[in-house]
Amino acid sequence: MGGKNAERDVSLETGRAVAGALRELGHDVTEVDVDSNLPLALESVRPQAAFMALHGRGGEDGTVQGLLEIMRIPYTGCGVLASAVTIDKVVTKELLAFHGIPVIEDVVLERKYSHSDIKAVSEQPGYPVMVKPACEGSSIGITRVDSDEGLEPALKTVFERDDRALVERFVEGRLLTVGVLGNEPVALPVLEIMPREGFYDYNAKYNPGMTDYEVPAKLDPEVSSAARRISLESFKILSCEGVSRIDLMLEDVTGMLYVLEVNTIPGMTASSLLPKAALAIGMSFHEVVSVILASARLKIDLAW
Repeated sequence: MGGKNAERDVSLETGRAVAGALRELGHDVTEVDVDSNLPLALESVRPQAAFMALHGRGGEDGTVQGLLEIMRIPYTGCGVLASAVTIDKVVTKELLAFHGIPVIEDVVLERKYSHSDIKAVSEQPGYPVMVKPACEGSSIGITRVDSDEGLEPALKTVFERDDRALVERFVEGRLLTVGVLGNEPVALPVLEIMPREGFYDYNAKYNPGMTDYEVPAKLDPEVSSAARRISLESFKILSCEGVSRIDLMLEDVTGMLYVLEVNTIPGMTASSLLPKAALAIGMSFHEVVSVILASARLKIDLAW
């Protein structure tokens, strides 16, 4: 839990909530706040399993998962490969598109972009666009841009955090999310995210009263079924396991469903999205924690 990235506070909340539930379930729990001394801390504790409660880089990106594989400590959720792939929105979208999963049109700009790159955005995908860091979570560093004049400031914000900017066509529609849970993965009910103002940025996510949620989302049955099917397919394509949450956009004009991103360590407080969706089918927070804990294993067969 914790870590040193921009999502530290959210990770600490997840860690404390999960630790509390595990203790109430009868487990001995040691909370480890991740820093450069993590190998020594793990060697001192030698846990039977590590419950992953890290968000963002240095935890959700395969780095800690790789360390746990080397130290032969079973851990919950996705392995090194799935974690490293899904932290990168660009690579995730390329893989999903290859397998026929619908994703939003985009261009990728790097730090050494040119004036012609800026002009190209106005032509394809065309304004408005959403500008995002390739490898950040919690909607950190995301900006809506409506013209060439707004693009460079948005890119500057991204490049304070990342080497690549994902520039996507802005899609007017309904923001949905689907949790996938269990060793035999099951898609939970679709949850709709409804910010009261603007788009679902960091403030809308974590400030009470700024966003409304509805689960199950009020969708046509075939749309709900498609969202759950696409989410489960994405989970499998990316070699996820144990738990993930897939965010989607349902476009107003076309009725198309697009996968936005895949979160391999979703927030896990009692008010987080995945536990909300689980509660809609009668699963308590403690039951969700138990299911995720049951996913703990080593994913790589090392000969030592």
